[in-house]
Amino acid sequence: MGYALTTMAESSVVIANAFHHVAWGTPISVYFWLVGASAGSFVISSFGWVFGIKRYKPLAMTASLQAIVLLLIVPILLIWDLGKPVRFIYLMLPGYWHSTGPMAWGSLLIFSYPISMIVYVWFVMKNDLFWAKTTGIIAIVLAISTHWYTGVVMELNPGRFINHTALAPLLFLTGAFISGIGLLILILWVQNMIVAVKKRIDWSLMEEMAQYMMYGIVFDCFLLFLEFMQTFYGNQHELEGHETVLMGIFRFPYLWLELVIGLIIPFFILVSPLKRNKYGIILASFLVAIGVYGMRVWWVMGGQYMQTFF
Repeated sequence: MGYALTTMAESSVVIANAFHHVAWGTPISVYFWLVGASAGSFVISSFGWVFGIKRYKPLAMTASLQAIVLLLIVPILLIWDLGKPVRFIYLMLPGYWHSTGPMAWGSLLIFSYPISMIVYVWFVMKNDLFWAKTTGIIAIVLAISTHWYTGVVMELNPGRFINHTALAPLLFLTGAFISGIGLLILILWVQNMIVAVKKRIDWSLMEEMAQYMMYGIVFDCFLLFLEFMQTFYGNQHELEGHETVLMGIFRFPYLWLELVIGLIIPFFILVSPLKRNKYGIILASFLVAIGVYGMRVWWVMGGQYMQTFF
């Protein structure tokens, strides 16, 4: 009897001290960034054909193709991260798909969103205003829903108190908007250097998009301030998460990469005379794009740190 109790005690110690690998790592962080940048750039592509802002029509094709290419990389990362790739099929089978599972809906969105974008691009190429607008509206809803669901997946983790906040979807959508614009400005800048003069996108449009990006930065900073108050003035676990994770292990992606490099520096560029300077806008766009990736890193991996390593 004594031996059995000793054995049970030893087993419990081994189980309690078992090393747990990170469930979501770099592939998932990149996936969140790609989905967001795709959704953000696609919203800009719809300005001309869906919302009737004619000056944005010339960049619709580039923005849409960027959104499609970024999203086509996503299934590769998700399937690779599974460990056993064929398991992704279960999310598509009626017997396994469940309406109460966020990832079940996410699997449908990830497959339907690129299809809707391709159909939209087809009608844009055909110069069919009615169907381009109709399919564009559907694609916008799917684009927003796809990235909204990624925030919901992170939000619905009560054991991961850094992630467990109703602001998660808004933070993800705001990051998607500004990173999509930043990446699109960079792509259009490169495109203008290699195409004929008559096919170049008017730089004034890039300046206008940079101002949209600046408004998004302000809103993102506001949301992060609300999160800061929640963690800094929260309970013991939330304060510990702020000190140990955000300002400790993940200090660089949180404080420096996202806040300083990705938000504060671009904001001051875009409210200063540099907002009229081409290279100032390019620098701000680049910093925002990589800064949002910093948010994805600490949100995905930092959110799991206290439960997996600490």
